Amino acid sequence: MTPKDPRPTEERHPPVPVLLDGSQLTVDQLTTLAREPVVVAPDPAALDHARRSWETAVRIAARQPIYGRTTGVGGNRDTSVSDGVEQDLRLLRSHATGSGPSLPDHVVRAAMIIRVNQILNGGSGLHPDIVTALIEAVAADELPAVHARGAIGTGDLSAFSEIALGLMGETPLRDGRVVPRWTAHQGDALPLISTNAMTVALAATATDSVANWLEHSLIVGVLSLLATRSSVEPFAARVQAARRHLGQEEVAGRVRELLADHDVRAARVQDSYGFRALPQILGATWQALQRLRGTLAIEMNSSSENPLISVEDDAVFHNGNFHGMPIALAVDEAKLALSSAALLSQCRLANLSDPAVTGLRPFLADGPAGSSGTMLLEYTTSAAIAEIRMAAAPGSLGHTVISRGTEDHASFASQAATQLTDILAQSRIVLACELISAVRALGQQHRDLDTNTELGAYLHRARTCLDPRTTDRPLSDDLKAAVKFLEQLPNPEKDTAR
Repeated sequence: MTPKDPRPTEERHPPVPVLLDGSQLTVDQLTTLAREPVVVAPDPAALDHARRSWETAVRIAARQPIYGRTTGVGGNRDTSVSDGVEQDLRLLRSHATGSGPSLPDHVVRAAMIIRVNQILNGGSGLHPDIVTALIEAVAADELPAVHARGAIGTGDLSAFSEIALGLMGETPLRDGRVVPRWTAHQGDALPLISTNAMTVALAATATDSVANWLEHSLIVGVLSLLATRSSVEPFAARVQAARRHLGQEEVAGRVRELLADHDVRAARVQDSYGFRALPQILGATWQALQRLRGTLAIEMNSSSENPLISVEDDAVFHNGNFHGMPIALAVDEAKLALSSAALLSQCRLANLSDPAVTGLRPFLADGPAGSSGTMLLEYTTSAAIAEIRMAAAPGSLGHTVISRGTEDHASFASQAATQLTDILAQSRIVLACELISAVRALGQQHRDLDTNTELGAYLHRARTCLDPRTTDRPLSDDLKAAVKFLEQLPNPEKDTAR
């Protein structure tokens, strides 16, 4: 017989669910929850409010028309319907018409969590069992397959119709399984899909990555500052006090913090905008990102459905809360800001290639005269900047008239959110080119930084992932490694502790 292990068996407890109440979900909470399958639970008072919203909708529908519940939708708004839940099923099936690639799991998971929170806000009129279905699907990692394209910033109709069919077991989940979890009730279809939750999810998860990119950009910019022998005067506290933009002050303070333990010797009276205007440009980008996050937080904790069911007034209000213009404008601002920050990285790369600035050979070349070194990185950044420029065009400038003229404006917020992720991907390439060049320049200058400092530790990690050879060779693998490095946290120890 095998002797019994004398050590006490560790008692396993089920995970403590995160409570959603329809009013307090933050972008940080959302992005954390959306990374993996997670257990969330409705606040009992909020769930009761959602139940009373459904009861109110049923009661009002018995005495007056309600769009989408007793009528058709869009151009069919004046058509009365009377075949109960069959109309809801037809609506979900016909609207589950998306295109393009499937959205990643973390975005779909985020959208489902947002939708639960919005329903708990109490204005949808949905039967409350949809809350249970969404929560159980998220916990069990039973995610519907959702196409990335199909919305125009007036509600993510196709995306949430696809989610509905997945929950009903009418279409396979992302992993191919068929798991029925929900049965639609009469009047459920339009309230479920009348939301911008998928667009908000896409933008919210992108903001997390943009914030990570901005921190990397600042640190890489400081490495470039050392390599180009640039001045620290633009980062002085006195300069920031003369123009009190919060983002600018925060960026300059961060630069001073990174450089505090390092010797900086300026070679010029003043430097190019890539360094001199770094606090102003990265600071403005950071502020734009914060404004976007504020807008998304409002959306996540709102009743954005049309019509709005008011328990307090025992009334229905047909409205335009589904319109995504506040989201589109905030995302467009963030897109333009991130684009400008990426351009600043390209400016610094040009400085790193200039022997008059670094004191090194042109393009940081090594080997026989005429060697090209990092020359092609400038081509790579220019190609990426061209992609950024096209994606930065405001989505909110779009226009369309559809559904027999009844829907004559659109925000195209979903396109703007997709463009933000596209700009981020290209911005990583631009910054990767600067990182490769800054690391190479510091190496050729025989400049080592104390690895006990944050900046020195960052440089050491970057050097570890890059090929140290400086003779002419393909740099594609270096680019790939640098992009992967920039996708990670810039300071793992500090960020994990935080």
